[in-house]
Amino acid sequence: MTEDYLQIMVESLQKKNDVLDKITELEKRQLTLALKQPPDLEAYDALMDVKGNLIDELGRLDDGFTHTYELVKDEVQKNPHQYQEQVHAMQELIRAAIEKGVSIEAQEQRNKQAMQNMLRTKRVEIKQVKVSNSAASQYYKAMSRINNIDPQLMDRKN
Repeated sequence: MTEDYLQIMVESLQKKNDVLDKITELEKRQLTLALKQPPDLEAYDALMDVKGNLIDELGRLDDGFTHTYELVKDEVQKNPHQYQEQVHAMQELIRAAIEKGVSIEAQEQRNKQAMQNMLRTKRVEIKQVKVSNSAASQYYKAMSRINNIDPQLMDRKN
């Protein structure tokens, strides 16, 4: 029975690594979209939704792993040599998952920086448009006053 649970734990870690690989790929695609001019924000949001679902899946896998571990913990600790192969396989998978997690975290920071740069650029563009619109409005107001002649300057004829 313990062998089956350990196999389930190994498979869970393999699935976790697969999900982390998918998240890594999405992170790269997000960076590409963030650097694209003009940025495709709808596609970026769609990737965020997919990534959110994958993160939820990671949570479920972690919960299942923890629950299964609680079931076999005592047996594995009593007989570590009997389950050495499965434990070693899990350790390797956990190391790989940690490395992928660190890589994803670094990519998240790059994506965040790219999005902040894009937003900063957009803010400057919006400010320039507002200034241009304001200047044009003031110009048109000034030009419309030129054509108006004050009534006190006109001659009155009876």
